Amino acid sequence: MLTVLAFVVTIIIIVAFHEWGHFLAMRAFGVRVLTFSVGFGPKLLHFKDKKGTVWTISAVPLGGYVKPLDAREDETAEGHPGEFSSKPAWQRVVTYAAGPVFNFILALLIYWVVLFSYGESDQQAVLGPASPGSVAEQAGFQAGDRVVAIGDKEIPSWKPVYNELIMHLGEEQPLAITVVTIGGERQTRMLDISPWSDDLDQSPLKVLGLNRGLEVLEVVDDSAADHGGVEPGDQLLALNGSPVLGWDSWQEPIMASAGKELALSVLRDGQRVELALTPQSVVEEGKNIGRIGVLAAFKGERYQYHYGPVEAVSAAGERFVEQINVIWSGLVKLFTGKLALDNIGGPITIAEVAGQSAAFGLASFLALLAYLSITLGIINLLPVPMLDGGWIFFGIIEMIRGRSLPERFLLAAQGVGLTLVVSFMLLAIYNDLVKQFS
Repeated sequence: MLTVLAFVVTIIIIVAFHEWGHFLAMRAFGVRVLTFSVGFGPKLLHFKDKKGTVWTISAVPLGGYVKPLDAREDETAEGHPGEFSSKPAWQRVVTYAAGPVFNFILALLIYWVVLFSYGESDQQAVLGPASPGSVAEQAGFQAGDRVVAIGDKEIPSWKPVYNELIMHLGEEQPLAITVVTIGGERQTRMLDISPWSDDLDQSPLKVLGLNRGLEVLEVVDDSAADHGGVEPGDQLLALNGSPVLGWDSWQEPIMASAGKELALSVLRDGQRVELALTPQSVVEEGKNIGRIGVLAAFKGERYQYHYGPVEAVSAAGERFVEQINVIWSGLVKLFTGKLALDNIGGPITIAEVAGQSAAFGLASFLALLAYLSITLGIINLLPVPMLDGGWIFFGIIEMIRGRSLPERFLLAAQGVGLTLVVSFMLLAIYNDLVKQFS
């Protein structure tokens, strides 16, 4: 239920903002707006305002539209002062551009609200053991390495790591990643990131074999960990010979080993230390499970940024530009063949991601909303007929020529554009279904 609700709310907000941009531009230029609809198909709710515009919420929440009075669709509108197609080319260009611009404005507003209200937190990118047999292990990454640069860009924390991996997605050449080792030495390791291109449904860290380091924050007095010699600050390396690659590989063996001795390897002051401890048996929900009495967390210095209303404007702008670059880079790689078309997601993918984000809280859901709003804006600016960008392109050509483009050409271009848009929508839905049933 949460997934469906989050999806509907997401689509309504970003589509409504997009169409609102078109609507306000039309009203500003004296165009008569007949319909403002969020969604397609049967009308669920509708009313008519004093200027004759019918405002509608329709049954299929997969888009929306603003319908102006247009002589190309209604011959009786010819010569009407509120008719759209007779407006100067520059006004039509502004009108088409207003939709994507409002998507960008929405994203900026969301980022400002999130950063001002919640601030921003992050953590140094300290690595744990590389997954056995992974490209990270082959590249020589070691537990305790702290990522400080990718390519020529300095990396202070984890969030830029993800962004930079996305920016380099689809590249065949190994990616230079600079780390500071546990001994304080700065080294560069060459990581083959191509395996991620074949498995984009997974986290890049998991596919590449990079794991976040786990360290002990507290040790409970008189616990199994206390008796076994575990100390705060120890980085967890291996349990019974198996590397600690995350929470599951740390917690599950302990819970399953009540009363059984475990061999624990930790990194302490740059040295590997071997310990032995026996989890104590405790009863939880009628089952005996093992507990050792430690509080563990991801390793690395934590950052918490708080922004005032003015500072949040600059931070929101930086976040916006960062996401523009990430989204545009992904689109370019799709169209140039560096990324396979089966990575295109449709409404099912959006619904799942929206539901997951909503489950994590309002800030996470708002961040996804901003990302999708930027994506919608960028896609609509592509110079494809049927999209805003196509009509903007034709409008600019008309302004340069000083006269309208031939109606036959526009109709043919519209047919081509419709074919492309429908094809990509069907491909996205097909990809969704394949992922659901594979």
